[in-house]
Amino acid sequence: MGRSKAGVPFVIAGKELKLFIKDTQMLFFSLALPVVLIFLMVATFGAQARFHATAYVVNLDRGGRGEELVDRLSAIPELTVEVLDEATADSRLATSEIVNAIILPPGFSEAVAAGRAQIEVRRRGAGGTEGQIAVSYAAAIARELAGECLVAERVKAVLAGMGTFVPGPTVDARVSELFAGSRDNPRITVTEETVGGRPEPVVVFLPGLVTMVTLFSITLGAVGIVEERKKGTLERLMTTRLTRGEFLAGQWLGTLSKGLLQVVFLFGLAWVAFRIFTPASFAALLAFGVIAIVSVSGLGLVIAAISKTPEQANWIAVFFTMIMTVLGGSFFDVSGAKGALAVLSRLTYNFWANDGLRRIIVKGESLTSPAILTDITVLLALAAASWVVAILFFRLRGDGK
Repeated sequence: MGRSKAGVPFVIAGKELKLFIKDTQMLFFSLALPVVLIFLMVATFGAQARFHATAYVVNLDRGGRGEELVDRLSAIPELTVEVLDEATADSRLATSEIVNAIILPPGFSEAVAAGRAQIEVRRRGAGGTEGQIAVSYAAAIARELAGECLVAERVKAVLAGMGTFVPGPTVDARVSELFAGSRDNPRITVTEETVGGRPEPVVVFLPGLVTMVTLFSITLGAVGIVEERKKGTLERLMTTRLTRGEFLAGQWLGTLSKGLLQVVFLFGLAWVAFRIFTPASFAALLAFGVIAIVSVSGLGLVIAAISKTPEQANWIAVFFTMIMTVLGGSFFDVSGAKGALAVLSRLTYNFWANDGLRRIIVKGESLTSPAILTDITVLLALAAASWVVAILFFRLRGDGK
């Protein structure tokens, strides 16, 4: 008729998980809000990663080379090209609306055909860093055009020396085609690798954000236990065959389930959206996340044991989360801190959880690395200590057998 004693904690845990899933406000703060914060951080800090500038060009050339230079300049991803007439460019320069203008003078096509790269620059002061870079791009393209013309003339001379007649326009078209092919499929490519630079924002902020929201939701779960005590529900439960250990185990399993749901959801979403994990690193991340949640789940029981009212439990949970988040280096690395900060940071759950998560995500370390094994040992020790303190305070309060 009744359930076995071993199954009682799971019944309590199932009830807690159902209440969590039905609570739309808690789901928002636990799952939706962290997602919004992640994307805001990526949008804010990731947008500064690439250079971009606007090149202001005045094309006074009557031939086709000026238009060709503008087209090639427009094809550069880092540049936006705005073509102005001469009067507008001078007016905007005079009012400092722009500080740099690239002028393709009359006869530009003829100069290029003769193998001379000729552009003019009008600017205010030094022309600004972005403007100077845009001018450098334009000058390089002008030299390319002049070089292609020289190659075409050289080919014509060689063919004439061999007694082979090929119309000049045909040679020009073929040389241009070959150069276009070399630009589309260059023989030399450049691979960029950031050394000592800032990682992607999602990599920087994700571990700290996950540890913060899981800590907050788990510690906030203490409010429910205190409310049950205040209403007398806890007292009535303790008059049944339910023991203190079964009750605490059920509450602990419930908070553990909520924490695991958050970890799987947030890291899984990051994997799908940003492709920052491999299957192996994601598995290691989840395994470490389980250990971290096991560690912090006991803290909710401690808050429930020492709190007299739901309001008190709520404020302790908020204060506890904020202090641990700041001191534990959730959003800035404190592993190299000295003095009092170094000592205080290592007294927090967040420090050890963040350290392990970042080592897996950023450095690609495995769960068997010495540093991560240290993190795991400390987190498990914190879990054991939390249980001892929670049981002691529940016993002192006289809650249960």
